[in-house]
Amino acid sequence: MTLTRKEYIVVREVKNLLRKYGGIDITGYKDDFIMRRIKARMIALNLKDVNDYMDYLRYNLKKEIIELLNSISINVSEFFRDPWVWETLRKYVLRVLHSKDVLRVVRIWSAGCSRGEEPYSMAILISELLNDDIKKYTIAIYATDIDKEALSYARRGIYHLNSLRNVPKNMLSKYFVPLGDDLYAVKPEIKKMVRFQYHDLTKDLPLPYMDIVLCRNVLIYFSKELQCKVLLNLYKSLKPGGYLVLGASEYLNDELRTYFKPIDLRARIFIRV
Repeated sequence: MTLTRKEYIVVREVKNLLRKYGGIDITGYKDDFIMRRIKARMIALNLKDVNDYMDYLRYNLKKEIIELLNSISINVSEFFRDPWVWETLRKYVLRVLHSKDVLRVVRIWSAGCSRGEEPYSMAILISELLNDDIKKYTIAIYATDIDKEALSYARRGIYHLNSLRNVPKNMLSKYFVPLGDDLYAVKPEIKKMVRFQYHDLTKDLPLPYMDIVLCRNVLIYFSKELQCKVLLNLYKSLKPGGYLVLGASEYLNDELRTYFKPIDLRARIFIRV
């Protein structure tokens, strides 16, 4: 998508406003992605011209900045998204579990966790792998995002059946409580494994000593330079031999091939060297 000069100027101004008043620096996000999110907001507001949107943004600054940030974070996910990735990931999670010493502490980071489906999926997968032996482990799944509203949603742990279409029926009854109206609540034993917190991948320090980092469908919105910065931070986050899981459309830049070795390119799983 090639921006017109007017669109380019609008994107520059929006990035400045979000940094100044929203506290979020998105200068490294791709311009065409930001423009698509602006146009999505224009459709929602029934505005035809980008200048009209800028007028609306300036006069409704506090409210619209929140709406635009929510749009940029794109909280679209589901439990066990891309099931074949989870099936592949299963054996590497098992390797991590079996590699633990007597302390049996497992640390996993879901970076860009959206509304929590991914980290809860990981908690369910680990529960399935360990069964009663889970009591012998300390499982810490850190789930982070820049969208505070999405994090609040995730902490509640209540989801519509549409988000659970990849969850087998036996697991649905085992790990969720039906609430009626096709709503289901994550059971407490799964919720207690996940710790939600605000974290900006583009500027905050990486979380340390991770066995696995999932950063799926996040990097595609960043410029190449910002992708490299984030991936280097994820490298620092992982223990040697730890696993990095990217999204289906995401690749490692050539300059990062010395930091990660691919172990399953189709599932986008890499090991820290």
